[in-house]
Amino acid sequence: MLGEYELEIYRFAETVREMTANGNVLDMREIEEGFRKAALSGASVIFSRLLSDIPENIPVCPKCGSAMRCLGKRKKNITSLLGEGEITRGYYECETCHEHSTPKDELLGIEGTSFTPGVRRAAAKLASCDSFESCSTGLLELCGLFVSSKDTERIAESIGERIENSNAQRIKTAMEGNTPAVPVKPGERMYIEFDGTGVPMTKRELNGRRGKQEDGSSKTREAKVGCIFTQSSADAEGNPVRDKGSATYFGAIESAETFGARLYGEAVRRGVNTSKEVVVIGDGAKWIWNLAAIHFPNAIEIVDMFHAKEHVWDIIKQTVPDEQTRQLHKKDCYELLEKGDICSLTARLESLPSASDEQNKAISREIGYFSENVARMQYAKFKEAGLFVGSGVIEAACKNVIGKRLKQSGMHWSLRGANSIIALRCSVLSGFFDFDIETISAA
Repeated sequence: MLGEYELEIYRFAETVREMTANGNVLDMREIEEGFRKAALSGASVIFSRLLSDIPENIPVCPKCGSAMRCLGKRKKNITSLLGEGEITRGYYECETCHEHSTPKDELLGIEGTSFTPGVRRAAAKLASCDSFESCSTGLLELCGLFVSSKDTERIAESIGERIENSNAQRIKTAMEGNTPAVPVKPGERMYIEFDGTGVPMTKRELNGRRGKQEDGSSKTREAKVGCIFTQSSADAEGNPVRDKGSATYFGAIESAETFGARLYGEAVRRGVNTSKEVVVIGDGAKWIWNLAAIHFPNAIEIVDMFHAKEHVWDIIKQTVPDEQTRQLHKKDCYELLEKGDICSLTARLESLPSASDEQNKAISREIGYFSENVARMQYAKFKEAGLFVGSGVIEAACKNVIGKRLKQSGMHWSLRGANSIIALRCSVLSGFFDFDIETISAA
């Protein structure tokens, strides 16, 4: 006697056999999809029945604490990883205050939603990588699940927001001097890099904000992004090698002060207190070194050498018109920079001809940039110690974490939506997603 599950598959198999016997041309893609649909359809029926049969305790009223009485069974449509289904569960009422409750919804994790935890997890993970529309299409084409783009957005932002709330609690714990669990083992040398990048926002989020547009308005708000990774080895030539899988990411659209707390909380999670050496690499922006001084006062600070070279080249381009002469100055100045001889470098730059007051002011600003960062530009010394001297990891992070997901054509974000997706994307790219899902599910 075939069960309901086997019967659905058997019926489809018989259909395929009849097609073959009649000499019809077989489409293997259609056959595979048909078998999958038949298998999932039967499994969904059994799954729904199983959920309906799970016993439920008589709930206590959440408002007044009185016992509740069952008013009978109510049906609910659900979407699980097996497809569409229908369950029945008890519907309860408090005799004292008339509060209503469906305790099985809470037990199964479908309170206030028709999507099971498995579907929500899949939707959120896909939405961390691409637009909500693409996520919805992907779930339908690859899994046979219909989750509208709007539902995908709600699911992803809800999970992202809960991950962000969990992050906030972890940061609070870190700032109070406690050490949370460390999902990633710390290496001997920890690198901390952070930077900012613009995120396109809705007009409501930009009201009254100054920006770089011709009229002084802004189209974006700055998301601050950080990356932490470890290094415990070097290659055959002595160049530092980043530990495989050690990079983790964090970020949000927030003030520098708030981001500093996030930065420290993430460093604690990664084991900054047990690392033998901490290195902060940045592009020279003052807010970066201000945060480093507050949260990592004993760290080695390094200005990204490639940013420093860009500053050198900007001065040369503004003051030297001949291309061949430019290249000669560039070669000599880069050599001085790589040696960490900043005094000789600034003297060389100051000797370059300037044609206007505007150029003089620009050169003075750049000279100040180098003078303020002498200790952070000792590149020969840093390389000899086997340290990274470039911030390529965070540059890539700004493009990968923010650019690929939040800066696609036509996107404009609310602050809540952007920060939710940033939290979600950082969780996925850092390899913390399963850990975070378990954490928020247990809360």
